Amino acid sequence: MKKIFYTCLSLLFSSAAMAGAAGDLASGGRLYKKQKYGQALRAFQQALRRQPGNQEALFNIGAAHYRLKEYQSAQSAWRAATKQNGKFTQDAQFNLGNAFYRADDMDGAIAAYRQAVLLNPQDKEAIHNLQLALEKKQQQSDSKNQQNQNPQNDSQNKGQSGQGEQNEQGPAQQDPQQPQPRPDQMKQEEADRVTQMAKENEYRRPMQATSAGGATVEKDW
Repeated sequence: MKKIFYTCLSLLFSSAAMAGAAGDLASGGRLYKKQKYGQALRAFQQALRRQPGNQEALFNIGAAHYRLKEYQSAQSAWRAATKQNGKFTQDAQFNLGNAFYRADDMDGAIAAYRQAVLLNPQDKEAIHNLQLALEKKQQQSDSKNQQNQNPQNDSQNKGQSGQGEQNEQGPAQQDPQQPQPRPDQMKQEEADRVTQMAKENEYRRPMQATSAGGATVEKDW
């Protein structure tokens, strides 16, 4: 009888935690809409403490960090959200690409957008952002090759390269158990197919300019 009693009590506490988390999420949503991102973040984090692994809380935490321009923290939250089963998985994967893009990590962005397209091949926004990331990586590669031909720019190139490596390694160090998959870890035929979709796609819509110098679509919380 005691065993049954404790089991029921545990379920009662679990239900209370879920109700509390829902309230925190609603409160955070209202603050987010008012662009009070710091306060919204704290509400979303409280929801996650009440209900660890809550995908919606993780997704919204990523969105708040993103608006605060804390891109590595956003990457960490969205990566965790992609590991949970739920309706936010593909959007979290998409936004993970945005966080890498804003951090000027094109390899990470390309890998994340490719995964988003593989999860939903009809996502034209993901295909469009993948195309932008591929184009920017090519531009960076061309610029680097050109600068390498000019020895006077060597010291500047090293500084920029070092910053890029820091951005790329940051999230992996925070979450070594769940590193973001890189393009060379995907099946080659899948990578080629998604890349070709991006190159052939002509989808466009009005977008906000980003600090990364491009125009990416964003999927909000």
